Amino acid sequence: MQLSGKVAIVTGSGQGIGKGIALRFAREGASVVINARHPETVAAVAEEIRRAGGTALEVPADVTVEAEAAALFERTLDAFGKVDILVNNAQTGLNRGESGPFLKMQADGWNAYMHANLGALFYCTHRAALIMARQGIRGSIINISTNGAVRAHRYSIAYDSMKGAMDSFTRAVAVDLGPWGIRVNALRPGPILIERQPEFFAPRPHPRTDVPLGRAGYPEDIAWAALFLASDEAGFVTGQAFEIDGGLLAQGRNPSAELKDLITPENIGEF
Repeated sequence: MQLSGKVAIVTGSGQGIGKGIALRFAREGASVVINARHPETVAAVAEEIRRAGGTALEVPADVTVEAEAAALFERTLDAFGKVDILVNNAQTGLNRGESGPFLKMQADGWNAYMHANLGALFYCTHRAALIMARQGIRGSIINISTNGAVRAHRYSIAYDSMKGAMDSFTRAVAVDLGPWGIRVNALRPGPILIERQPEFFAPRPHPRTDVPLGRAGYPEDIAWAALFLASDEAGFVTGQAFEIDGGLLAQGRNPSAELKDLITPENIGEF
């Protein structure tokens, strides 16, 4: 029960990584605020937590809209009186105007995408930091970034750029909030399967030849790291970004290019 007595807001927690983090936080004793744009998904996750004996508050809201982000925090304070932990997981997806080859990208799509996603990051972080600082809470803010912040995905220029800005934002805000004891860190997931992907429901682990550990990741692989950063165990950790990618970025080239020469536990023979 590493988060007993703490209040955590997890944006975008109706499915995927956000849901995995919310469920883990609740199991560790936190009162968890479930947030997403669709009321039915928010209600389902909150009910799952309650059935398991946890405490949850559902707040449907689109945090890319400043007024709705503000309402999320107002509802949280009305219910629990404080905020100890914020996980910035919600994001607006790519559309035609901001994805694909750079030469075909459109300025209006780029502008809308950046405004929505970096806006949500600012709105929620700023609200949480104000609450923590005013109440003297040595809180934790966790931003869900991506390995695309340091290694590009083809045709995902806006996405990778936005996540790179998130990493810089994480460092800058961590330094600025250090005197208040508010920690700000980021997690960079690799290939993580979520509910909208058919492979999520296949037998586990799901193989991935491009990942050195040989499998895809799951929301619970990110949740344990979020738990560490949210807990007092990480009390001297701030301004950092952690890779959770099965070794994807550590390799020099794609393991599938080396399969013909690959030595495995099955073919290595006697030592």
